[in-house]
Amino acid sequence: MNPGIDLQQSFIDALVELGLSTGVAKVLWIPLPMILMLIGATVGVLVTTWLERKISAAAQQRIGPEFAGPLGLLIPVADGLKLLFKEDIIPAKSDALLFSLGPAIVVIPVFLSYLVVPFGQNLQVTDLGIGVFLWIALSSIARSGC
Repeated sequence: MNPGIDLQQSFIDALVELGLSTGVAKVLWIPLPMILMLIGATVGVLVTTWLERKISAAAQQRIGPEFAGPLGLLIPVADGLKLLFKEDIIPAKSDALLFSLGPAIVVIPVFLSYLVVPFGQNLQVTDLGIGVFLWIALSSIARSGC
């Protein structure tokens, strides 16, 4: 069986050639797969939102998200920025901490569900085993919270 390219060792070797020590290069490798998974999940959500708007516009025979950036690709980014800068209104008789943490409580299980996908040495998906059931459980928590 061909083991393929050893991404971790290639990354460490490239950083060592740039002048970093091996220990620092190994420390820099540790968060890289997690960051790549979070970026992949975020881009996936952006693309899914864009496709949903394009398909809905076609089904309803109306103009879709075509006027913000090339082919309307900046619409999901604009939606995210709009949500970040919206005024937070917390009801007077509510628990302010719980009210503010609500959105995070819904989003965290979605990102956690990507952590159970077992990646091998070469970032290839390996045997899932029981991880599928954990993924279903985490994703159902996220859906029930909405």
